[in-house]
Amino acid sequence: MPGLPRTLCPVTSVLTFLDSLHPGWFTLLALVENVALVGLGALLGHVALRLPGARRLTPDPGLVEPLELALVVSTTVVNTAITVAGWWLWTGGVIVLRARLDLAAIAELAVLVLVMDALMYVGHATVHLRPLFPWVHRLHHVFADARPITLFALHPLEAIGFGAMWLVILAIHPFSVWALAAYAALNLIFGILGHLGVEPLPPAVRRHVVFRWVATPAMHVGHHADPRFNLGFYTTVWDRLFGTLEPGYDLRRAATVPEPYRGAY
Repeated sequence: MPGLPRTLCPVTSVLTFLDSLHPGWFTLLALVENVALVGLGALLGHVALRLPGARRLTPDPGLVEPLELALVVSTTVVNTAITVAGWWLWTGGVIVLRARLDLAAIAELAVLVLVMDALMYVGHATVHLRPLFPWVHRLHHVFADARPITLFALHPLEAIGFGAMWLVILAIHPFSVWALAAYAALNLIFGILGHLGVEPLPPAVRRHVVFRWVATPAMHVGHHADPRFNLGFYTTVWDRLFGTLEPGYDLRRAATVPEPYRGAY
């Protein structure tokens, strides 16, 4: 298999096993994986909602709506298809994976976060353009008072676009599976925390200089409260650069008790 080292480490064994699977069995495995990710995200979100000091910034969303559940199912199916497509590209040698955990893997994780943050800002700003918004992204903003699974409540075209962008990135460079796993975990954590409708981080953490640049959960909550602002995901860099950071974000971030978003109650 291209890109696999000869060492018999556990990661290599897993990759060898995945390479040997029948497409049907891998498709089933991919479906189970993506269903598990939705379940894990929901669980992590509900735990975070119960953290001491978590401050609600938007109203409780109440019961899950059928439309939201349908979109979550749709996104899970699309993500499964993207996973299978990635497997085909990997077994065909288009995507190359490395099994080693080394300094290069750490550098790759940093590059992935920065590159994906920039690309997702551009993509997010694009789907908020007036000609596109009603046809694609408005569906996600139906759920202004978000809950953990709202992360997965996407228009199918958005899910396909994100997945395609991810596959292109993977095809450009031979990434370490450790970097990919760490990025996937970070993406899930940021996504879930941004769709809680609360700020769970303690004031001392939010006030640290790191969180001037790293997005707090309140940042994406603010985007759902007012879609004109806070288009970034992992950092505030692009919002600060292009003037799309919500004007009260830094005050709310530093506040001992963050105020709910205006108009949220």
